Amino acid sequence: MAGSYLPRAVSAPPKKGMAMASLVLGILSLPSCAGAIVGGLTGLILGIVALVKTNRAPNEYGGKGLAIGGIVTSGVSFLLIPVMGIISAIAIPSLLRARTSANDAAALGDLRAFISAEAAYQSASGGVYGTPGCLAKPAGCILNYQGPTFVDEQLASLAPKSGYRRTFIPGPNRGQGLESYAFVLEPALRNQSGIRAFCGDASGVICATADGSAPSVADGACDLGGACQPLR
Repeated sequence: MAGSYLPRAVSAPPKKGMAMASLVLGILSLPSCAGAIVGGLTGLILGIVALVKTNRAPNEYGGKGLAIGGIVTSGVSFLLIPVMGIISAIAIPSLLRARTSANDAAALGDLRAFISAEAAYQSASGGVYGTPGCLAKPAGCILNYQGPTFVDEQLASLAPKSGYRRTFIPGPNRGQGLESYAFVLEPALRNQSGIRAFCGDASGVICATADGSAPSVADGACDLGGACQPLR
């Protein structure tokens, strides 16, 4: 029939889904070191399958470059695993040492603050020392006292803090207060949450045990002999 024509067959575009998925998984696996293995392995397999299909049936399957990119990125993510392992082996011990040193310094700072608070309490009370509860609420322990508190509630509670346990050991009682006291701080987990243990008393001297063992206390005073050595 004159003027008639047959429509040209339109071919479907090549399939690229598998190649694209391989590239996406490969990219996502890089920052997570093979994406906990599963992501990197899946990306590698999909990339290889997609590359094989594009070579065998280029008219049906496309995305050869995407498949190659997925294979490369997935493979690199596996190579990063030993590198990250080496970095972790170096960094983690350093971070742990930094944390224990920070806990050690915080415990020593709290002990010095407590000793200073006791000295101020002794001056306000007429010569006796107070329990942690009296330091936090002196009006209930010192007659007609109207001044500020000597320590905060957190320190007075003796609750563990910064990896250290806190123990208050009272000395002899003089009726209105204590003749002496000792304040001991030791790591909750020795060699993990802290290295040294500390003891401070009414003399103002602070001693420390190098191995984190609890310092000895007698009659409300730190035993400065033996393992607990005075700090200079």
